[in-house]
Amino acid sequence: MARGSTRAPALTISLERARAHWHRQQGLAEPLGGSLEEVVAATGWPRTLGGVDVYLAMRARVPGLKRQQLDEAVARSRLQVIPAVRGCIYLVPRPEVPLVLRIAEEQYRKRADREHEKAGIAPNELADVGEAVLKALRKGPLSTDALRKALPEGTVRGLGDKGKKVGISSTLPPALRHLEFEGRLERTLESGRLDTERYLWRLPASNPFTGAKVPGEPVERHARIAEIFFRQAGPATVENFTTWAALSQREARAAMEKLPLVPVAVEGFADEAWMMEEELARLREKAPATSSVSMLAFEDGYLAFHGGPALFTDPRHHAWKVPVWGNTRGGTLGDARHMFMRSLFDGDRLVGLWEYDLDAGAVVFGTFDTLAPKRRKAVEALAGDVAAFLRDDMGHAHSFVLDSDESVRERAAIVKAL
Repeated sequence: MARGSTRAPALTISLERARAHWHRQQGLAEPLGGSLEEVVAATGWPRTLGGVDVYLAMRARVPGLKRQQLDEAVARSRLQVIPAVRGCIYLVPRPEVPLVLRIAEEQYRKRADREHEKAGIAPNELADVGEAVLKALRKGPLSTDALRKALPEGTVRGLGDKGKKVGISSTLPPALRHLEFEGRLERTLESGRLDTERYLWRLPASNPFTGAKVPGEPVERHARIAEIFFRQAGPATVENFTTWAALSQREARAAMEKLPLVPVAVEGFADEAWMMEEELARLREKAPATSSVSMLAFEDGYLAFHGGPALFTDPRHHAWKVPVWGNTRGGTLGDARHMFMRSLFDGDRLVGLWEYDLDAGAVVFGTFDTLAPKRRKAVEALAGDVAAFLRDDMGHAHSFVLDSDESVRERAAIVKAL
C-alpha cells in the first residue's frame, strides 16, 4: 500500500466473485486440512463467549470435529484462550499469542492506567500481588476464587467505592491481567471445556515470549496484525479492519502502508478494498464450483469480517427483521452488524437461519426461498449431524455464558416462522 497515494484498482470484480473468494479462504467451500491450530491461523480466531459457538465455528471448517478434540488442543496450549483485539476473548494459535497479547495489552493500557489511578492502585502493589500469585500457582492450577483464598491474608486489597466506579473490585483481577500480558501465567479450562467463562490460571510450560520476535514499535505490531486480518478477510476495507482491530483510521493506514496490499474494487461492496498482493492471482481465477452447505455460528468471522449478513443475503430479503446482539445497531438482514441468530448457507449465500429445538432434540431451519430438493436434502443431513453434536457431545445449545433455554426456544420459534 503506497503512502499517501490514491491507486487505481488492480482489479474490479463482482460481489459474487468476492463472496466466492471469502468462502474459499474461510475453508467453507471445502476443508483446508491441517491441524486445528493451522485452520484457526488460516481462517480467523473464533470468539469464546462461554457457549457452544466456538465449537460450531470450528466444526463448519473441520467437519465431524468432536468437542474433546478442540478441548484437548487448548489443554495442550496448541490453541490458547486469551484477550485479543478490542479486549475480546478469542481462541488463538500458540505461535500468534505473543503478538496478540502485546496488541491486547496496548489497547488495555489506554484505559487501565487511568482506571487504576482513580481506584488508588499503585504500580508496585500489582507487582507484589503478582509474585504471590505465581508462588501459589506452583502447587497447581487455581480458579480466581480459589486463588484469592490461597493467597496470604492481606495480599489482595479490596478497592471499595473507588474501585466500583471503574469496575475493579480488588487488586487481584488487574494483577492477573498483567501476569497474563507478560506470559507468566495462562488460562486453561476449569471444566475441561470451552463452553464456559470460568477458567483456571496456571503457570505455562514455557513463556510464550521466549524467543518470540514481537516488534517494539506499535506501528510494526499493527502491521503484523493487519497482515493476519487481510490474509483471512481480504478483499476488505479499511473500515472492516479498524472495526475488527479497534484501531483508528490513522493507525490502520500507517500499518497498511507497510504491507504489500493492493486495492481491489468490488461492485456492490467497496470502490477500494484491500488484499495481499500475492492473493491477486487467485482472485483472477474462475471461482471453483462448490456444493457445500454450512450452519454457521453466531458471530462467525465469515459474516463479522465484512459487517454482518447484508453482503451475503439476496437484497430481496434485506428488510427481513432479525434480533441483534446487545445494543448494536440495525434490526434487519440489510443493516444488522451483529445478528443474534445462527445462519444457514448454501454455498457462499446466506439462504436462511437455523437453531436447535430443545424440545424435539433436533435442529430446525428455515429458508427465505424454497430450496431445490437436492439442496434441501443436503441441509437436512447437515442438520442431523449438528443436532447430534449439540445433543450428545455438548448437551446444550447456549451461544454465550448468559444465554438460556428460554432464549434458545425464542430463536427456534423465529426460525420455524420463516
